[in-house]
Amino acid sequence: MNAEDCDTFLRVELLGQASEIPIARLGICGFGRAASNTVVIDDSLASREHAIIRRNATGHCILNDLGSTNGTWLNGRPVQSPTQLKSGDKVQIGRHVLEFVQTMVPVELPDPMAGRTQFFMDKQLVSAVVIDIRGFTKLSADMGEQAIGAMMSDINREAGRVLDAAGVWSTKFIGDAILALWVHPANAIGRRDVVTVLDVISSYQEIFRLAERQHQPPRPLRFGCGYNVGMATIGNIGSSGAADFTAMGEAVNIAFRLETGTKDSGCDILIAQEVFRSLADVRFHPEPMIDVDLKGYAHPTVAYPLNFSGTGPFIEALLSA
Repeated sequence: MNAEDCDTFLRVELLGQASEIPIARLGICGFGRAASNTVVIDDSLASREHAIIRRNATGHCILNDLGSTNGTWLNGRPVQSPTQLKSGDKVQIGRHVLEFVQTMVPVELPDPMAGRTQFFMDKQLVSAVVIDIRGFTKLSADMGEQAIGAMMSDINREAGRVLDAAGVWSTKFIGDAILALWVHPANAIGRRDVVTVLDVISSYQEIFRLAERQHQPPRPLRFGCGYNVGMATIGNIGSSGAADFTAMGEAVNIAFRLETGTKDSGCDILIAQEVFRSLADVRFHPEPMIDVDLKGYAHPTVAYPLNFSGTGPFIEALLSA
């Protein structure tokens, strides 16, 4: 993507050469001395992985310092927590100043259920999203019980904060996996619901980058996602004193199986066809769909494969449909 084709970008001068770095929707732009960064800064005052900017689903961009030695500065002030950027902001890393430019003002998507009374029944349409770390068993053995426990505690705490902000109905942390559930009382979903899910997944990438910086795992953290929509039995399930809100049914089971299927399918995310069939505000059927063989099921499930790098263009296509 060229800067002229993107409404959000950074103006930067490196090695005497001025350039504009585009930031795609749901994109993550990293800064630092390491070659893996989007913007490589050859500056002794910059850390190897210094800072990141993440653009969320609505288009807003969040600047986050990665615990750098000399800090990240925004308009002359140190960045001490994730901070939303506005057009014209100046970001300083070491001796370099980058100008943030956004030509289109981000617009929040409307909530079709806003203002309606919601009645929860035993059977409801739910969105089920499963996120699971790849190769966790070996990672745990390499890091040791104490180190992996500390890292997962930080990851789950940040993930819980993100999911709460996304209006999640129920969150389950299951070892290295997370199950997030949204309830749809109208028995249909809108584009806003799909965008919310993908925004959470994008946030998870940022959470992992921060965890890598803080805990230094022996290899980069990778994860897969399964996303399904379907009817499920919901309620306060459990024994007295230990009950918890959860959902049970094939919709949830298939979401778990889809996450497992991402490994064989060679993708990061598998979105069940039922997600698109449940959309009430648009007809949208992305191609190509694939058949995914799920363990325990006689027939394959049709799903759309997606990589993290493709989530931005996917959302652009969905919103313009």
